Amino acid sequence: MQMGKVGVVCVGVPWFDTEIARSITEAVISAIRSEFEVVADGDIVTCYQDAEKAMNMLRDPALDCMVLEVGTFPDGEAIQRLAACPVPIVVHFVQDSFQGGTVERNSLCGAGLTSYCLRAMNKRYLWTTGDVREPAGREALLQSVRSAAALGALRRLRIGAIGRYPPGFLPSAVDDGELQRLLGVTISDISIAPVVRGLDADPAAEAVPVPRQGQILKAFHGGRLPEEVRQGIERWFRALNGVMQSSGIAVFAIKDWPELLGNLNVPGLWPCLGWLQDSGFIVAPEGDLNAALTMAVASSWTQTPTFLADVVGIDEHGGTLTLWHYGCAESLARDPDGIRYLEDGHDVEFTLKQGRGILFRLGRNGLGYRVLSVPVQVVPEPVRLRRAACKVRPIGASASEVLEALLDEGWDHHVCLVYGEVEREAAAFARCAGFTLSQM
Repeated sequence: MQMGKVGVVCVGVPWFDTEIARSITEAVISAIRSEFEVVADGDIVTCYQDAEKAMNMLRDPALDCMVLEVGTFPDGEAIQRLAACPVPIVVHFVQDSFQGGTVERNSLCGAGLTSYCLRAMNKRYLWTTGDVREPAGREALLQSVRSAAALGALRRLRIGAIGRYPPGFLPSAVDDGELQRLLGVTISDISIAPVVRGLDADPAAEAVPVPRQGQILKAFHGGRLPEEVRQGIERWFRALNGVMQSSGIAVFAIKDWPELLGNLNVPGLWPCLGWLQDSGFIVAPEGDLNAALTMAVASSWTQTPTFLADVVGIDEHGGTLTLWHYGCAESLARDPDGIRYLEDGHDVEFTLKQGRGILFRLGRNGLGYRVLSVPVQVVPEPVRLRRAACKVRPIGASASEVLEALLDEGWDHHVCLVYGEVEREAAAFARCAGFTLSQM
C-alpha cells in the first residue's frame, strides 16, 4: 500500500474568526499526515483570486484528493473555482462553540454553501465533521480521506488484461471506454504470447528469485512435492513476473484458462498466481477485470492481499458462507504448515486465517456501476476443499439474507474478501463515486 497525496485548503472570510480556523486546519493537516503525504497552502482562501492561486497546487497529477476545510463561512465564488480541481473533495468543518455568546465562524452554514456549490457543479465529494484532536473526529476524517483518495488514485490506474476472459464468463467483461470515462482507469491489453515465450526462456534462478526458495513444498497426500512440479510453478512465476515487470503495471486480470492451463503441459499455473500476489502484484484470475478493479481499490485500505472467491456453500445452522477459489496469496493461510500442493501442481490447498473483514465488490448491472459491502468474520474452522477456502459469518445479517441479496440483485459470481474493518471506507467510496451501495 503506497502513501497517497492529499491537498488541504482552508476557506473562509476575514470578518469571522480566522485564527481559530487556522488552528483547526493545522490539526487537520497533522491528522492526515499520519497516513498521507500532504500538500497545503498556509493562507486561507478568501476569494476567487486566492482560489486561483491554490489551483496551481491542486493540479498536481500525483494528487489523490483534496480536503476542503470550511474554516469560516466561505466565499461562494472561491468554492466554485476550487471545485474545478480534478480530484474528489472531502469537506470538513468544526461547528462553532458559541463562546462569548456569539457565532465565531459560522462554519456549519458555510458547509451548507460549500455542498450546494459542489453539488451544482456535479462534483464528487464527501463531508465530515468533528474535532480531529479527538479520536472519533480524527478517524471520521481519515475514513473519508481514505475513501476519496482511493477514488482519486484510480485516475492513474492501469489494469493489464492478459488475454481478456474465458468463454462465457460474462461478468469478467468491461466496457473500457466507460471505465476511462467514469474513473479514469485504463485497460491495457497484454498478449498471452510473451508469457508462453517466458516459459521457454528458463532464465538463471539467481536472476529471478522466486518465493518459497529453500522451503519444502508439501504434497497433498503427504511427503514432498515432486521436484518437476515445483520447477513448473517456478517457471510460471518467472514467465509471468517478467511480463508483469516489463509492463510497468501492478494490477492484472489474467485469462488463465483454457489456453494457458490446458495446452502447455507445464504444471503449477494456479499456485503461481498466489505467489505473484505475495510478490506485490494484484492478480484477478479468470480475466475478471472488475474484480481487479475491486482489489486495487481495497489495496488502498489494507496491506493484506485480497482473496477473490466463489461463494460455494451456505451453512444455515452455523450461519456461515463458504468461500473457495484458486490464485490466493499464501500469506493469507491460517497455518503455513498446512499449505499442501496437489501432486499434479494443479492446485494448492489451505484454510484462510481468521479475522474481521468485508465481502467487497465493484460490479455493473443494467443501471451502471454499484458496490457490494458485507461485514464478515472469518471463522477459525478448517476447510479442506483442495483449494484456498474459508467460512465467513456475516455481521448484521444472516448468511441466508446475504445469499438472497447476492442472487436477488444478480451480483457477479466472484466476491472479494478484504481483511479489516473497512466497511465505512467502502460505503464512503460508493457515495463519493456516485455508485449504488448494497450493504448489510
